[in-house]
Amino acid sequence: MFDHEALDERGELVVVHKLPYSDVTQYSAEERATKFGADAPLEYSHTLTDQIGGQLAAGFVLTGFAEAPHQSNASAHFMSHYCATLAVKPG
Repeated sequence: MFDHEALDERGELVVVHKLPYSDVTQYSAEERATKFGADAPLEYSHTLTDQIGGQLAAGFVLTGFAEAPHQSNASAHFMSHYCATLAVKPG
């Protein structure tokens, strides 16, 4: 969601990407290698509809949910970056 350079270098929260987000659709392979390094992991975001709705549509029952911020940058003071579900499939 945020400009990586503004966030990492100055702690500024500058919105530049619409959510959901994918490094694959936002940047070419060459741009990703230049900006993040050739071996950097790809980043994706998902809507809760896609993530949780998809699990429910597949027949899973959610039994747990947790959120956590990305502790290494300034946005952690304002929002959670990660969520995890615990789901079981009956039967």
